[in-house]
Amino acid sequence: MQMLSRRTLLLSALLSAASLNVWANPTGQGMTRDDRRQALDRFIAKKKFVREPFYLVDLDEADRLRYEAWVNQLARSLRKLAPSRQTKPVVLEKFKPVMKKFEDTEEEDQDRFLWYLDELMGIFSIESSDGLLSTWRHGYDTTGVMEARNAQALAAMTPEERALLDRLQGMTAANAEKMLRSALGQPTVESELLKGWELPGDPASQPGLEIHGHAVLFFWMTSNRFLYGRWL
Repeated sequence: MQMLSRRTLLLSALLSAASLNVWANPTGQGMTRDDRRQALDRFIAKKKFVREPFYLVDLDEADRLRYEAWVNQLARSLRKLAPSRQTKPVVLEKFKPVMKKFEDTEEEDQDRFLWYLDELMGIFSIESSDGLLSTWRHGYDTTGVMEARNAQALAAMTPEERALLDRLQGMTAANAEKMLRSALGQPTVESELLKGWELPGDPASQPGLEIHGHAVLFFWMTSNRFLYGRWL
């Protein structure tokens, strides 16, 4: 599915919730101190910058290890923070030196790096970077882009597409996949982090789900007509 294979750049550039305003649904809400430490330990242990459905890059191993080390060093510095200093301004300030290191990397690697920053923000229950990440990645604060795109998408939808969207309004993070399977059948793209469907008779119209722990993004991409997305 060529369109979904390029969806990381599309979503980060157009929806704004991914690497732009950064994730409206924090996954670390209600974490205890021990929970947060364990989440950071799991994050550090994870192999990073490996080829995935949303990161179709085969990095040179030396580059992969260097990028992984930069991200893990950041996570370890956050882990060392006293609970009283695990605040949004302190955490975001810790991001800045690592962001500087990634300035000369490829765009796909920068996008994947922002996803790792999102994971860290989720662990610390930070809902938004207040434009820090979008300004770094795109040169300007894109807060509000998702809302504007959705308004454009609704205006561009056919009556049949609006009817389908209305059927899906009851989706939650827990039932979204079940509802989409019921409405559209088996996904045409399926991985742990991404589920994608094609509308019958219109393969260029592709709804899907992007999974980030407890946070799930529903997106709907169509060729040259609209891009819609919302957090569940």
